[in-house]
Amino acid sequence: MQKHTFSALFEQHQLPLYRYLLQMSRDKDVAEELLQETFYRAMVSLKVKNMVQAKAWLFKVARNLYIDRTRKTKSEKRMVERVQTEQMHTSNLGNPDEHLEQMTKRDRIEEVFHRLPERMRTILYLREIQEFTYKEVAKAMNLTDGQVKTTLHRARKTFRYYDRLLKGGDSDE
Repeated sequence: MQKHTFSALFEQHQLPLYRYLLQMSRDKDVAEELLQETFYRAMVSLKVKNMVQAKAWLFKVARNLYIDRTRKTKSEKRMVERVQTEQMHTSNLGNPDEHLEQMTKRDRIEEVFHRLPERMRTILYLREIQEFTYKEVAKAMNLTDGQVKTTLHRARKTFRYYDRLLKGGDSDE
């Protein structure tokens, strides 16, 4: 995008986009961060002849960035809540045996996860941790819904296999 076109675009849409993002996020810092990311993406990717199309594109990008941030924040909050819930079940002093067991279990899960092929690992992560829908995973990975479901099924099965193997259990299916 040409420098003068980008400057004009920024001047024209900066305030409306900021207000939109502030209204959505209710956080000045978040709104500013998302605004910067929106215009960064415009600078890198936007190729529009008509300014009306540019405005729609900018708001679409801003909305998608806000949604992504909201999903990430919700996922992080749920993870923190799970950790806090698990910690509430232990005394203030903690039980060293339980702590060691939890650490061992977490290390095993990480080891199992990293043994999976990258494609399985990515699909499993997007679906289970980031809570993408099948369609979102398919779009992100350039796959069909069927390929996602099949790969996810195989990833879960392979994960269970490696988990049993690392536990020292029977590796036969």
